[in-house]
Amino acid sequence: MRKNIFTVILGLLTTIGVYAQVPKDTVLTRQLELDREFNPTLQDANKINSLPAIREPRVAKANTDYATWTLRATPPLEIAMPKPGSIMTDIPFSLHKGYVRLNAGNYANVDGALGYRFLDSETDKLNFMFLHNSSNGEVDYNQETTPPSHKLRYMDNFAKLKYRHIFETSLLDLHASFLHSQFNYYGNNFGETRVHDDNNQMLGVFNVRAALQNTQTDLLNYIGSLNFHHFSTKYGRDLNDESLNGNQIELDLDLNKSFLGGDNLVGVKGNFTGMFYDKIDIAGEEDISNLMMVDVNPYIHFEGFNWKVRLGANIDFVFDDENKFYVSPNAALFVMVTDNTSLYLNAIGGVSKNTYLDMYKESRYIRPNTIVKHSYTPYDISAGTKIGDIDGFRIDIFGGYKKTKEDHFLVLQSDFLYDTSLPNELWSYQEFLVPVLGDLTHSHVGGRIHSNIWSPLDIYLEVKKNFYTVDKIEGMVVEPTELKAWNKPGFETDIQGTFAVTNQVKLMLGYYFANGRWTIANGQSVEMDNINDLNAGAIYNVNNMFSMNVKANNLLNQSYDVWYGHPSQGVNVMGGFTFKF
Repeated sequence: MRKNIFTVILGLLTTIGVYAQVPKDTVLTRQLELDREFNPTLQDANKINSLPAIREPRVAKANTDYATWTLRATPPLEIAMPKPGSIMTDIPFSLHKGYVRLNAGNYANVDGALGYRFLDSETDKLNFMFLHNSSNGEVDYNQETTPPSHKLRYMDNFAKLKYRHIFETSLLDLHASFLHSQFNYYGNNFGETRVHDDNNQMLGVFNVRAALQNTQTDLLNYIGSLNFHHFSTKYGRDLNDESLNGNQIELDLDLNKSFLGGDNLVGVKGNFTGMFYDKIDIAGEEDISNLMMVDVNPYIHFEGFNWKVRLGANIDFVFDDENKFYVSPNAALFVMVTDNTSLYLNAIGGVSKNTYLDMYKESRYIRPNTIVKHSYTPYDISAGTKIGDIDGFRIDIFGGYKKTKEDHFLVLQSDFLYDTSLPNELWSYQEFLVPVLGDLTHSHVGGRIHSNIWSPLDIYLEVKKNFYTVDKIEGMVVEPTELKAWNKPGFETDIQGTFAVTNQVKLMLGYYFANGRWTIANGQSVEMDNINDLNAGAIYNVNNMFSMNVKANNLLNQSYDVWYGHPSQGVNVMGGFTFKF
């Protein structure tokens, strides 16, 4: 069996050299195309910058990707930080080649960006961008401890150069980027000696990517990419440990061919991921295992006048400390009941790789040199309806059921003070987050309403109720009597509103609420404080080159933990300007 598996992998590696994804259908065929970037260290939707570019006309292939409408629209918070105003313009094309943005506020919060378009011809495009985010302020712990507060420090610098060349029948995309991140582990250690003595950890990530796709319908359509990451860190488990370095390689390919005319497709997607860590010694633990994974997704796509169907499967081969083989569904159904009302059903599954870089995006405060085991989702079923028949309103009603084996939950690192199991033993805490593994069953129901019944006012409301069941826990000193989906919210409400006072002035108001979050403290499950984040902001476009913005977060000055022992900032205000040139 193992010989057969390696034979399959060898065959795939000889063919998988590029990444594939069918371009999404769009009605904006004559409008602005934004090549959006994101700050990989802050999960903040407003940390997005882009330079406008005229869309190149080309024959679009059918869309085989189905909307994941049941996902939360607002990204989860890693740390409560101000969300500065975005560059906003109503014109379909800008003659400006660059922009600079600078915002600053209390807690020494600074957010800056610089972008420039060097080339923008019919065949060549070359863009550069630079992002900066930093903070250096004191935050109060939500637990009774000495000292009662600690300084939160981080500085992230991200630079990216992107080039596109348009051939007669294909597109070539190249980019190179570098992330330099410094931060301290500010987690609550309840008076114990800090392991890193408040020294700044460092993460550097160098990334290059090349992608090629055809732009005209040929006998065989293709999209593919080669993505390479090299990362390095400064400190290990303590100041004297070896730090972790490694390389992550991703090869992706999508081949598809139309049949029976129209937008019917048959194809296969392939992915190879290799995570190769430098060998280091960790006292009392086994060597860190590399990860190799091959994913094959054969699919067939049918499309009619008012419906779409995708039938397929995800076939995964995973090789780390043990070799495993997984099969899960990848199917979807979409039906337009009326001109403005639709029904959808998705049934997918697969493997979450949980590489070092994946975990850093989830939380930078995870214990150094910690590798999280991959998780497997046999099925993730979601269904719902979108209703647009009511004038001025769009309504989404959705629900879902998901099963994941060996999912991870991040909790504050703790152990017995004297490494014994005596009754009433004292607990010792360190400033890191560590993963606890468990099988998770997650179901949810919810709805969204989006209204612009009065054109100057745009309102969005989402409510979602989650239900969890956890069993088969691994990685704990003492198993709590009550198992919870630690740090995952039970109920969420997200409200966002924008009011255009004039063409130049826009006001924004938002509120996010989450309760039912649990963590582990002294070996038991305890409920965390609710998240109540009320924020407001304004943007003033002085002219088509210069705009000013201000944003205030946590206006209620609520005290809550983003991760247990990792408090958010209190009321924080940030203001600044954007200049396009």
